[in-house]
Amino acid sequence: MTTDYETLIESFVAKRLSAGEFEKRYLKAFKSEPGGMETKVFEILEKLFSDVDSYSPDCQEGKESAFEISEVELRRQAAKALNDLRRLRDDRSVSQR
Repeated sequence: MTTDYETLIESFVAKRLSAGEFEKRYLKAFKSEPGGMETKVFEILEKLFSDVDSYSPDCQEGKESAFEISEVELRRQAAKALNDLRRLRDDRSVSQR
């Protein structure tokens, strides 16, 4: 499950997906999530959901507000979420050894 989100986010961060396509896919995936997700994973994905929801194609970099962010800022936040998910996964792998 988490790897599906990682793949989607990575595609956006690597610019293989446009911001509009990422927005559509991420919102659909998150809204249809069945639940039962680990709290830390949920917190990371929920924060990104908020960022995706705040994305506006008309917002210019440096002109972001509490209600609207640019594509550049969305990519930054997506990269942060991806790093957080990977770190969490790696920490779990180490603790299971």
